[in-house]
Amino acid sequence: MQLGSYKFHRRAFTALHQLPAEEQAQVLETLAALTDAPAAVWPADQAKRLPGSQPLYLVRVNDSLRAIVRAADGQEPEVMDVVRHETLETFTKAAARNGD
Repeated sequence: MQLGSYKFHRRAFTALHQLPAEEQAQVLETLAALTDAPAAVWPADQAKRLPGSQPLYLVRVNDSLRAIVRAADGQEPEVMDVVRHETLETFTKAAARNGD
């Protein structure tokens, strides 16, 4: 699914539309601000490359929301998911406790 200059994975599209209108707008505005630059030069305080072989970036939308964006060179960026920062922290802590 396409919204603006980004493709949205069906999971991200569903997550986006479950947010209040104000937060939906924040997600779309944040992504729009990154559209004209390659991911390699996105501001470090707004987008962080995730470890691993896939070109995945964690994009800060606001204090609570994050978008996970796949941004491969020469390809249109795709939003893979929209998640709460608190949820990510919970998964990180659980993985650390389990030794993952």
